[in-house]
Amino acid sequence: MSYIIKNMYTETTWTDNGPVYSYDFEFAFSTKEEYLEETKVWKREYKELSASIRECKRNRKQDRRQELGLSLWEVQMKLDSLKHDARIMNAMRVQAKAEAGRQMQAQAKAA
Repeated sequence: MSYIIKNMYTETTWTDNGPVYSYDFEFAFSTKEEYLEETKVWKREYKELSASIRECKRNRKQDRRQELGLSLWEVQMKLDSLKHDARIMNAMRVQAKAEAGRQMQAQAKAA
């Protein structure tokens, strides 16, 4: 994931319901081909992350936790971390699509 972006900026705003995070990315791709390649990488990594989240949710069940020797706290902390990573990846995907659109419009105007 780190090679898709040059920089990632995070801003935290606190509300009555807790923290709200906003992310801003500086992307490394500059052509349509690079964007499409990065999209393939993103999809593969997100698929793996989704599988990890599903596995972690299964591990929350009492029988499975005891079998693995994990506490509920350990499993929940891992699940929260994985969900946070998924939120970042989704924010990145939305902004990458917008950036790709801007780049394509700029190339079309230049041509």
